[in-house]
Amino acid sequence: MSTDSSTRVIISCGSTHDACSVHHQDFPEIRSQGESPKVASEHLANQLTRALDSALTTYRRDQIQSAIDEVKAFSTEP
Repeated sequence: MSTDSSTRVIISCGSTHDACSVHHQDFPEIRSQGESPKVASEHLANQLTRALDSALTTYRRDQIQSAIDEVKAFSTEP
């Protein structure tokens, strides 16, 4: 398991082609998988965006939006 040093994006890759799992440190219950960390993080950003619908407070929405921004920044890194 590794963490990108500039964000709180947690990456765990296994030995098969679809084995990368990604989650945000603040939301470990929301995970995504893909063939690479980039693909998995793009899926994670989508899942976090869906989580905005169930956020009941502005504070929680802000937390989720911050996580989305960090995941999107990670997925666009070279």
